Amino acid sequence: MGFKVEVNSILRSDAYDTLQQGETYTFEKSGSRIFFDDIPVWLTRNDWTALAEISIVSQTRQGNKLTGQFRVDYKYQDDEQKAVTDVFIRMYAGMSDPYIYLLSSQQEYDKAMDEGKLVRDSRKKGGFIHASPAAQLNRVANKHYLDKVDPLVLIVDKKQVTPEIKWEPATGGLYPHIFDPLNMNAVVKSQKIAKGKYGLFNIKIDQ
Repeated sequence: MGFKVEVNSILRSDAYDTLQQGETYTFEKSGSRIFFDDIPVWLTRNDWTALAEISIVSQTRQGNKLTGQFRVDYKYQDDEQKAVTDVFIRMYAGMSDPYIYLLSSQQEYDKAMDEGKLVRDSRKKGGFIHASPAAQLNRVANKHYLDKVDPLVLIVDKKQVTPEIKWEPATGGLYPHIFDPLNMNAVVKSQKIAKGKYGLFNIKIDQ
């Protein structure tokens, strides 16, 4: 019988104000996921600011706590730091947001509210309903909703969603996919969106 080992590729921490390339530092984190010990991983702040590429020197897991040491192999600075940070935010930041987001027409929203659940053809074809992290809303809206009348953003509390949510890769990053009709009591708010002066959406979430 096999077993599943879950692995981290990023260490997030605000504990490191200064770092020196080649130096070794201790770390401690909660959770049962271990780190790769034979290939580099990334060190970021909790806000996803990219700090360094690191190698795990040692790690010990006890219950829900992981402790160990890492070596700084490469330190990000200036424009490179900003560029890598932008990638991390686009790829991963939505996973730590308590909400996920769906774009909808007013008609679809009203029907879903009446029925208590949102059902889409995409679930029949791909097995899931497409949702989005906040950072990808403009891309999705400008690709798929420019011709919709009075489109909405549905703000969804992840903890209230009854079906399984899986974060899976698609254009531009990782997206939350909902594997069954969405129970509408998980929608905490609907927000109207409108095009700007250049005919494109520039969505800012009101929470």
